[in-house]
Amino acid sequence: MNFNELKLREIIKETSDTYSFIFEPSEGLTWGAGQHAMFKLKDANLPEGEKDFRIFSIASSMEDGFIMATTRIEEKCSAYKKELLKMNVGDFILMANPLGNFNIHPEYKKSFIMAGGIGITPIRSILRHLQKDNVNKEITVLYSDDRGEFAYEDTFKDIIADMANLDFHFVSDRNEFTDKIEAYAKENQNEAEYLIAGSPGMNNFISGKLEALGIEKSNIKMDNFMGY
Repeated sequence: MNFNELKLREIIKETSDTYSFIFEPSEGLTWGAGQHAMFKLKDANLPEGEKDFRIFSIASSMEDGFIMATTRIEEKCSAYKKELLKMNVGDFILMANPLGNFNIHPEYKKSFIMAGGIGITPIRSILRHLQKDNVNKEITVLYSDDRGEFAYEDTFKDIIADMANLDFHFVSDRNEFTDKIEAYAKENQNEAEYLIAGSPGMNNFISGKLEALGIEKSNIKMDNFMGY
């Protein structure tokens, strides 16, 4: 497996327990909006049995000019995340070549994006990529967090101001979240594509709900965020 060496530029605390790690990309490195990659600690001394790598969505777009990985780091967390938070500016991490095709598709007139918690990371990348192009299609985003803590809030407000075709909602109530999903699906049916980014439980619940409302499986794309 090929790895790219990235230098840490900055750590940003996005919410009470969510951190963004900003890295300088290695020369010639490219990635697509919505992709993910393996991030491997360099020279880490972890307890036996602990993995020295994790898979993160790349939260930044090529237009940002940096690689951003965002994750929740709670008081009780893996040894990997503890080491990640100990990194200093100028330290290096290894990133495998990016993979994945979780993104909006031009053949649909409308895109409906549903993100829960840390599932917002690939959505930031997708919207930043689209921000300057301002594609001629309707995009609706529901960003749900039960605690009312939203990462990238200022960035999203900037994107919203630039994209007249973007309808973006910050949602902190689960019932409101599911009600908005149901209302959108009933109104737009299979004219739209449906992108879901969150935990497997959330994704399966929403996809099942959409299918029950008549949305075809081929119109539903999911990005599962596994816990660790």
